[in-house]
Amino acid sequence: MIVLIVDDDKIIREQLEKELKRNFFETFTASNGETALEILGKQTIDILIVDVNLPDMDGLEILRLAKETRPNCEAVVVTGYGNREIAVRSLRRGAIDYIEKPIDLDELRAALGRAQERLVDRESIPFSSTILVIDDEEATGKALKRALEKENFEVFYASNGINALSIIEHHKVDVVITDLLMAGMDGIEVILKAKRLYRDIEGILVTGHKDEESAIRALRAEIIDYISEPIDFDDLLLSVKKAIERISLNRSRMFRNRELKLSTEIFSKMNEELERRIEERSRELNLTQAQLFQTSKLASLGEMSAGLAHEINQPLGGISLTVKSMRKLVERGLLTPEEIDSAMGDIEMCVMRMSKIIHHIRTFARQETMKYIQVDINETINSALGLLGEQLRLHVVQVELNLDPDLPKINGEPYQLEQVWINLINNARDAMDEKEKQISAGALQYPGYTKLLKISTVFNSKQGEELVSIKFQDNGIGVADEHKDKIFQPFFTTKEVGKATGLGLSISYGIIQEHKGSIEVESSSYDGATINIVLPIGNL
Repeated sequence: MIVLIVDDDKIIREQLEKELKRNFFETFTASNGETALEILGKQTIDILIVDVNLPDMDGLEILRLAKETRPNCEAVVVTGYGNREIAVRSLRRGAIDYIEKPIDLDELRAALGRAQERLVDRESIPFSSTILVIDDEEATGKALKRALEKENFEVFYASNGINALSIIEHHKVDVVITDLLMAGMDGIEVILKAKRLYRDIEGILVTGHKDEESAIRALRAEIIDYISEPIDFDDLLLSVKKAIERISLNRSRMFRNRELKLSTEIFSKMNEELERRIEERSRELNLTQAQLFQTSKLASLGEMSAGLAHEINQPLGGISLTVKSMRKLVERGLLTPEEIDSAMGDIEMCVMRMSKIIHHIRTFARQETMKYIQVDINETINSALGLLGEQLRLHVVQVELNLDPDLPKINGEPYQLEQVWINLINNARDAMDEKEKQISAGALQYPGYTKLLKISTVFNSKQGEELVSIKFQDNGIGVADEHKDKIFQPFFTTKEVGKATGLGLSISYGIIQEHKGSIEVESSSYDGATINIVLPIGNL
């Protein structure tokens, strides 16, 4: 395979070239973009290793041009300015990996291995493993070398440990087969030093004198096998294949780990990009009322989903308990037709409850435009409480309802109004949670504090105008005086970053305005808040 290294740093080029030649790659080098493009025009490059910052052009542009002339060329991008944006751009341009300076050779080997793996799979390039035979008896060592070469392995021979380590340093070696007893450096020491140089080397020890101490040393050196002389070639071949399988497994794990790391980094960058776009979209919501209502709908659906999950959990729990009870009755032989009938009735009731909730959500979700009809305000309030009731129960919020039973209907959009009530209930819940939190922390003194939400409706007739008044009153943390003029502004929130969008009340304000009504707040710090809404009964 042919590799082109493009980097303006001479030391890095030489370091990379040495590593690549050790792995039997044919290499070309370039210190700038112009030279790199000349080489790409003349040579069929399999792998491109390119620095992003070159003196005459952008390395990513070289990558783009290389991919145009040879689409199957694999590329590794190198940079001294590590940031995820460059990583994303590199991978989008077709690079297989992205490595920061100073270059980690393990990361480089993983990148090259992944590139080589792709090329071998895609272009059916032959690939053979490399073996180093070490034996101080030259005739034995060379005979073993010839036998292994007949099995299509690349084989080196060394007569001692020093020569062996020199070969390992300058050539890729997968498996070391070494005699145990050699002058100067025994086989176990050679394998230990080889593994310090390159962790993915596997060792096979050959000896005519097995002893417990050598076996323990071999085990500590993570030697894969320990073969006795005279060598049974079939046994040795089996050990070699086992060593190669382990190498392949370890390298595959290394490649997949590298892919996972890259994917994680890219997803992180994509999330940052997504967050940035969301922020831009959020700022644009100030421009038009239509965009504000669209976001309102999405926010409400989110709130309903949370309520839906809580609401459905309860009947599911009932079904689960009923089934468990029936199983126990079966196990005890006590299941009667009456028990079955009762259980089926309970399950049917739970299913009907869930079906009703889901139908309500689906009906709400289908609303795309404002459709004004005759609306029962009390009914919309009860629907909102039905969706959020479980949440209020979990937050230990008592709800006191005082709904006028003779309240006339108004002309309005029921699901938009329901959205307003959901926003107000959620705000009241959060305000009471915050007050409880401050009481628990000792910041406020309210002995026997109980969270209470009062909701009331009443019909009013003033100066010939017929109105419906709706009031949401909580005993939560309240609204500070300096915030009263801001709470209906888009994106204004007093909650922690990430806990709220600041759109709930501004959306509610817009909906009430569309219904020709009014919405006001009465509050003071720590003494709760009352939201007063007035809607006309007449046609809009």
